Amino acid sequence: MPMLSELLDLPPRPLISIVGAGGKTTTMYTLAGELAQRGSRIITTTTTNIYFPKQGETDTLIVAAETPALLKMISAAWEQHQRVTVAGKAIGADKIGGLQLDQPYELLMKSGADVVIVEADGARHKMIKAPAEHEPAVPPETNVVLLMMSAEAINQPLSEEVAHRPERVAAVLDINQGEVLTAALVAKLMMSEQGGMKNILEMAKVYVLITHVMEERWDGVREVAELVRGSSRGANVYCSNQPGAWFVM
Repeated sequence: MPMLSELLDLPPRPLISIVGAGGKTTTMYTLAGELAQRGSRIITTTTTNIYFPKQGETDTLIVAAETPALLKMISAAWEQHQRVTVAGKAIGADKIGGLQLDQPYELLMKSGADVVIVEADGARHKMIKAPAEHEPAVPPETNVVLLMMSAEAINQPLSEEVAHRPERVAAVLDINQGEVLTAALVAKLMMSEQGGMKNILEMAKVYVLITHVMEERWDGVREVAELVRGSSRGANVYCSNQPGAWFVM
């Protein structure tokens, strides 16, 4: 199976935002590793809060609130590293806090990075989500969006076990909690301007990434993919049954 970096049609200076649910952090670091192997300098960061990187996910972690300090430390880091994770602050013992919305683009333009990847949404490890009023925190200069969901949500009753902010999912889809999330409803949520497409500008190239695609879920995933591709935004759809391995349904 091809790697995600082989499937994405990236512009010359990609600012990639990852939103939705179903494996954003893993996807961010895996994609960064793939691009770094090609010789690119990669910054991974967030505009929300994420856990400290695990061993092997990044080469080094830089934490500073102000852009001038970040630029100075990133410039020094390139002497030894290809992958740099950047955060605005540490939160307790296990989380890092995100950058301001204008900072990822400034780092892309001034730091010597070839690619900046931003985790721009939180989902608390749920399968699917709809954003709150303040979400997602997508930098306005984003030119590539990876919109994620888990195939495990398809044909499941809408509940807190399945969805982050299930009340928002219900409102966007005009259904009640407990109703089944059919493939048609899932596709509608992903392409809704109040759901998966919230705060994503027309200039951005959108890819829908569906994770946890096992054989027994193929029919539902295939229907979601067909509906998404046929929507007005016409997003490409890639599926995965394990981290780093992607295919077209």
